[in-house]
Amino acid sequence: MISRLDKRWLQTASGVALVLAGAQAAQAEDAPTDAPRSDIIVTAQKLGAGKARATFQLDRADIDDRPLGADITQSLEKVPGVKVSTGDARGGSFSFEIFMRGLNKEQIGFTLDGIPTGDARFNGGSPPQRFIESSNIGTIVVSQSAGDVGAPSRFALGGFIDFRSDDPAKTFTVTGEGGVGSYNYHREYLRVDTGTLPGNIAMYGSFSHQYNDNWAGPNARRSYRDHGEFKAVKLFDNGSFLKARVSYNSQFDNDFNIVTLPQFLANPKSDGLNDVLTGIPNKDLYYGGTFGGERRDFLAYINGKAVLGDHVTLTANPYYQTLDGYSLSYQNAHRQLTGSDPYAVTGYNATGGAIRPALVTTSNPNVYGGPADMRVTPRKRERYGATGELKVSDLIPRNTLRFGAWYDGGTSTEERDYYQIIPSTTTLAWKGGTPSYVAYNRWTSISTLELYAQDSFQIIPDVLRLDAGITWYHIRYKARSPLEYSAKLDFVQTSPVQPKIALSLKPADHWEIFGGYAQNFSGISEDAFLGSTAVIQPGDLKPLQSINYDGGIRYTRSHYAFSVQGYHVHLKNGVGIVPNDPTVTDPIDIQRGNVATRAASILGQSTNGVEFSGLATYKWVDLYASYSYQRAHYDNAAVGTLDRKNLDSVGIIAGSDVRDIPRNSLYAEVTLKPIEPLRLQANVNHISSRVGGDIIAPNTYQEVAIERIPGYTLVGLSARYSLAKHGPLKNASVQLNVDNLLNTSYLGSVSSATATATETGLPGRSLGRYFVGAPRTFTASFQAKF
Repeated sequence: MISRLDKRWLQTASGVALVLAGAQAAQAEDAPTDAPRSDIIVTAQKLGAGKARATFQLDRADIDDRPLGADITQSLEKVPGVKVSTGDARGGSFSFEIFMRGLNKEQIGFTLDGIPTGDARFNGGSPPQRFIESSNIGTIVVSQSAGDVGAPSRFALGGFIDFRSDDPAKTFTVTGEGGVGSYNYHREYLRVDTGTLPGNIAMYGSFSHQYNDNWAGPNARRSYRDHGEFKAVKLFDNGSFLKARVSYNSQFDNDFNIVTLPQFLANPKSDGLNDVLTGIPNKDLYYGGTFGGERRDFLAYINGKAVLGDHVTLTANPYYQTLDGYSLSYQNAHRQLTGSDPYAVTGYNATGGAIRPALVTTSNPNVYGGPADMRVTPRKRERYGATGELKVSDLIPRNTLRFGAWYDGGTSTEERDYYQIIPSTTTLAWKGGTPSYVAYNRWTSISTLELYAQDSFQIIPDVLRLDAGITWYHIRYKARSPLEYSAKLDFVQTSPVQPKIALSLKPADHWEIFGGYAQNFSGISEDAFLGSTAVIQPGDLKPLQSINYDGGIRYTRSHYAFSVQGYHVHLKNGVGIVPNDPTVTDPIDIQRGNVATRAASILGQSTNGVEFSGLATYKWVDLYASYSYQRAHYDNAAVGTLDRKNLDSVGIIAGSDVRDIPRNSLYAEVTLKPIEPLRLQANVNHISSRVGGDIIAPNTYQEVAIERIPGYTLVGLSARYSLAKHGPLKNASVQLNVDNLLNTSYLGSVSSATATATETGLPGRSLGRYFVGAPRTFTASFQAKF
C-alpha cells in the first residue's frame, strides 16, 4: 500500500515530468529529425584496466543512479566484494556498516581526493560521507586489494576507497536541486560555479539542507543535515595546479536501535523503540527520541602539484580536520557524585586506579516522574597532516620511480557526563552547566609517519609491467584518563618494511592478466584507548597486520567487458578486551587502571574469495552484473588454550565465519534508454545467509551457539527524464527512485557496537546485534542548471 503522503508527492513528481516532457517535445520540433545520437562507450577504467591490482571505478552516472543527496557510500553496492548497509534507504550514521573482502569499516582505508578521512567509527570516528556532498563527487575509485603504495591510511589492511570531487565548471553555472519522498523527506541544494576567471582560476560553493523522519519512529525520531563546500582551482600553463577544498557538515540524527533475531522475527518492521514519551523511566529507557546525537565536522585541504621538469613532478597535500559532537542515552536513574565537584579524584590505589568520592544513585523507575539522567558523551577531535610525493619518469629507461611520505597527528577526547532530567515527565530537558557526575575524561594522541617507495618497470612496453614497492610506519601513541587511572601512556610501534609487488601482462589485444602480493600494517586503533579503560601493556600488544594475495584476468572491448579475480586476505592478529590475569597486580607492569580487563592481541581472520563482473553498453540498453563468493572465517584454536579463551571473551568462537560476511552476493542492473532523454533502470541486490553472532555466555565464556541470520533479495527501480539545453537552461532532470520495491523485511547488518560482546541474558537472549533494513521508500529528485 502506498501512503497518502507518497501518493501526494508522486503526483507532484509526475506533474514535473509532464512539464519537462512538454518542453522537450517543443524543443524537438525545432531540432533536425536526423540529428545523430551519441552512444555511451564502455571505458576499460570501469573494471580497472591498466591496473596491476583489483580496481573498480564508479563514475558520475553510477552516483546519479541513487537519489540526489543520498549517502555516497550507497553507490558502492555495485562493487564486487563490497557490502554496504544503512538503516535508512538514503543513509544512516550509527547504522552505517561497510565490509570489503571480509574486512570491516575500521580495516578499510577511506580517502577524499587522496586526503585521509580517518577511521570510520560512528562514535568519535569520521565516516567519509561526513565530508561529502554526493552531487559534488565525480568519481569513486575502489582498490579492493592493498597492493598500491601511497595510500595515506592506517586502516587499509585490505584495500581503500578514494572519493574524488568535481573541479569547478569552466563556465558560470548555477545548479539547483530538490528532493521529496517517503517519511517526510525533503532536500534543497544550491551550487554556484564562477567559471574560469582571470589568472586561470575557477571556484564553486555549494550548500544543502535535508531532513527526514525516522521510518521506525516518525513521531519521536528525525535526522537533518546542513552541508557546505567550497573548492578553488588554479591551473598553470606547465601542468602544475593548486586545488583548495573546504567542507563543513552539521548533522543531528536519531538513529536506529539494534534488535535480537527473535525480536526481528516477531516484528520485522520495528526496531523495538517507543514512539511516545510516557514519563515513566523504565518505559522511556526505550524512547526513540533519546537515541542519537549531534556533530559538526570540518575538513580543509590543498592538493598541489608542481611540474619540475619533463619527467619530474612533486605533489603536496596538507590538511586540517576537526570534530565537535556528542551522543545521548536516557538513563532510568539519577547519579550524583558526593561533593560539589563531579570530576573529583581523591587519590590512586596501588595499581594506579582512581579513588573517587562515593557515587549516590537514586532510582524509582516504575513511577511517573521518577529520577532520570541524560547520559551525554561529548567528543572532540583535531587532526592535521600532509602527504607528499616525488615522481620521476624515465630517469632509468622504462622506469617510473615514486618516493613519498605521509604524516598525521592530532588529539581526540571523549567524556561521559550525567545530567539530571528535570522534570522527567513530559520533556527530555536536562540541566545545563556542570553535570552531576562525570564517569571518565579520556584523551589520546596518535601520530603516524609513513614512508614509501615504488618502481614501476615496463619490462616489455605495453605488454609486461612490474610494480615493486615498500612502505614503513612509525606510530606514537599517547593516552590518559585521570578519572580512571594515574598512568600516562606513551609508547611507539614501528612496522617492518612492508613489500608490495604487482605484475600486469597483456598477452593479446583486449586481454589483461594481473596479480600481486602485499603486506600491510595498521597499528592499534584509537578506539582501544577511547573505548574502554582496560589495562594496556604496550610490549605485549601486537599491531594489526595483514597479508594480501590478489590475481585476475580482464577482457575489455568498446561496448562490453568482464573480469574474474580471486584473492586471499589474512588479518594476522587483532586487538580485544579480555579478562586480566588475576596474578598480575604489580603496578609497575600495569600501564592503565582497570585491572579486571586488559587489551590483548587475539587471533585474526582469513578470507578467500572470487569475484566476477561484466558490463555491456549499447544504444538502447546497458547491462551490468557482479557476483562474489567469499569465505571469511576467524583463525582456529584448540579448546582450552589461551587463544581460544581470549576469542571467547570478545564474543568470537574460533574457526567460525566472520559475522555479516555473506558467502554469496549478487548485484545486477538493467538500464533501458528507449528515447534520448529517458533512462529506466531496474536492479536487484542479493545477500545470502550469514553469521550474525557467536553466542557466548558471560562470565563463564561458554560457547553456546553460532547464530545465522537470513539472507535477502532487494529490488529497486528508478526513472530519470532529462531535458537538453534550451535557452538559459543548460540541463534539467526529474528522477524517481523506489528502494525495496517489494517491501521485503530483512536484517540489513550486524552492528559493530555489540558484535564482539558476549550475551548478557542467557539462557534468555537479551543482547541486540542487528539493524533492521529499510522498508519500501520513494524518493523524487529534481535538478536544474542555468
